[in-house]
Amino acid sequence: MVDVSSTVTLNSHRLTYTASGHPDAPPLLMIHGWFSHRGVWRQTIEAFQESHYCVAVDLLGFGDSDKPEDGNYSIEAQGHRILQVADALGLDTFTLLGHSMGGQISLCIASMLAPRRVNRLGIVSGVVAAQLTPLAERLSYWQVALGASFPWLYDFARWLSRYRWYSYIHYRTWFYNMDALPFEDWEMDRLMELQPGIHVSGYKAGQAIHNTNLTAHLQKIAAPTLAIFGRQDGTVPVSDGYLIEQHVPNSQLVLIDQCGHFAMYEQPQQYLDALRAFLV
Repeated sequence: MVDVSSTVTLNSHRLTYTASGHPDAPPLLMIHGWFSHRGVWRQTIEAFQESHYCVAVDLLGFGDSDKPEDGNYSIEAQGHRILQVADALGLDTFTLLGHSMGGQISLCIASMLAPRRVNRLGIVSGVVAAQLTPLAERLSYWQVALGASFPWLYDFARWLSRYRWYSYIHYRTWFYNMDALPFEDWEMDRLMELQPGIHVSGYKAGQAIHNTNLTAHLQKIAAPTLAIFGRQDGTVPVSDGYLIEQHVPNSQLVLIDQCGHFAMYEQPQQYLDALRAFLV
């Protein structure tokens, strides 16, 4: 059994990842979302580390990975980096699991970059049609654009994020019922979203989300595909889940009620049950 956090250097940029499980087990490669980090997969790793070699990567620009201001944060570039991480770990084929923007990157890999390397594909509230919900576009994207020019706003927001009242405003698109979650359980998610240096990479990644509509490419995906969406997702349109169900040949859509953008946090048992039935 191996459980390590390590780094890999790609084109002089350092990417951090966590690997858990036996290296000879079927590989499960996990990609987080916009302004997120590899820790979003902690429940998933705990559930599958006995049956899979779980690898959760911090994308360039996020988490503990480097955040170069001149980095290429396009969806395709991030997809190529994930493939390079797989190469560095000797993973020829693997199961991909992506959340939010990580779902968009996973769909890009499975449809355009390396479809033959993807054995199975899991998408959790993944972006397909290059748009967030109208509320997320109004509430979040303009703040990200403003923060790219005035990074001190992130310092102020980081200080405010300790208060629940602020979180009701700033994170209202994340959850169906924020009161049902212990506030301290997702403290790291708030800190990672607002950490120093993320103001440029986060803005450029937001542009990348809006520049990559994968709808026309979904039919190219050959891997069996599971899409999991919260019915009350306030960040990514649930209609993107229906696009996957409609256009990916061998796919299924699981909708979880009373659940927002983070199924692994709000409805962990239903999320894990659906994933386990798909993977094991």
